[in-house]
Amino acid sequence: MKDTLTDSSNNLSRPQIIRLTSGSFVGLFLHGLIIAAPGAFLPQWQAEFGSSLRLGVYYNLFLIGSLIGLRLASTQKQRHPLFAFSFLAIGLALALAAVMGNFSGILVAAAILSLGDGILNLQCNSLVGELHPQRSIVMLNWANATFGLGSLITPLLGTFLPWRLTLIVVAILALLSVTLVWDAPTIKNFSPQRERMPWQLASPFLLIILVYTGLESSLGTWNGNYLFSLGWDETVNGILLSLYWGCLTLGRITLASWVARRPTRKLKILLFASLAILGLTLIPPLALIFPLAAFCYGPLFGTIFALLQLRCGHVALAYLFYAAYIGKTLIPAIFSLIENPNFLPTGFIFLALLLYLISSWLAASNLTFRKN
Repeated sequence: MKDTLTDSSNNLSRPQIIRLTSGSFVGLFLHGLIIAAPGAFLPQWQAEFGSSLRLGVYYNLFLIGSLIGLRLASTQKQRHPLFAFSFLAIGLALALAAVMGNFSGILVAAAILSLGDGILNLQCNSLVGELHPQRSIVMLNWANATFGLGSLITPLLGTFLPWRLTLIVVAILALLSVTLVWDAPTIKNFSPQRERMPWQLASPFLLIILVYTGLESSLGTWNGNYLFSLGWDETVNGILLSLYWGCLTLGRITLASWVARRPTRKLKILLFASLAILGLTLIPPLALIFPLAAFCYGPLFGTIFALLQLRCGHVALAYLFYAAYIGKTLIPAIFSLIENPNFLPTGFIFLALLLYLISSWLAASNLTFRKN
């Protein structure tokens, strides 16, 4: 039987498709490590640099650098050599952070790191969607499962290994991975000067990603403070944080095929379940169940990306990542202003409720899309 993937992927050979897909998977694994790093290394950073860290500044710098990287990636038809450069920038930035003697040095490294991460995140997802168009929802969820795997491993490394050693190991992995994405194919149907952004159709997709990434990053970074206030120690927090990212990964792997059959309706069900789970964490004995919410969130990003790519084309993808980077940097920075950790779960529940309401809007817009 003729290989349909080869036919639909710029006439790439199967070994090329495997190499490029693998590179995208590794890239999203690195993205998970990067996003989980502040929450995983926060206790070690506080012990070494003091408790008054400028973590809000870190997130703001990361936002600016990510948006610049995203802009570079979204305005270029050619993926090569910019895609390979993103791995190089990440590797060098992590190595730089590992040798810094103060937190100000880490902030400098974060600016470089975010530039590479912005390029990498867009290119990895868009390339997977183009290489596997007929199975985009499933493949994008599997690709983003590697993000969850990286996010899962980071808290464990931060609990049992020195943070400097961890960054050096990850830096080496990033530098070696340059070869996997070398000479990546051009972006398909790239004509931003002729395309207009379909804001009405894309708006619910963009808002759900903005709120979701903000909630995901905020839970990963700040929920430990809530657990500490309840008397749980650092080790328990590290294990639960790893379980959180593990449940996110498991949800992407196990729920992708189920969600793909009726995407918007199934996402609405999952977001209601996550709201109920986070609501229960207000009861102190049930505070440890928060990783279960991540299982429900698992297939969200990959499914939204695939639907947006299908319905709005390449022109909308950059805006999806603008929303994602704003959400995962701005919202955790806002949470850093909450001095009383007992108020943190209320913020998480508010975001979960907002997600459910937007998912209802998305489901309604899906019906309109089908009728048209």
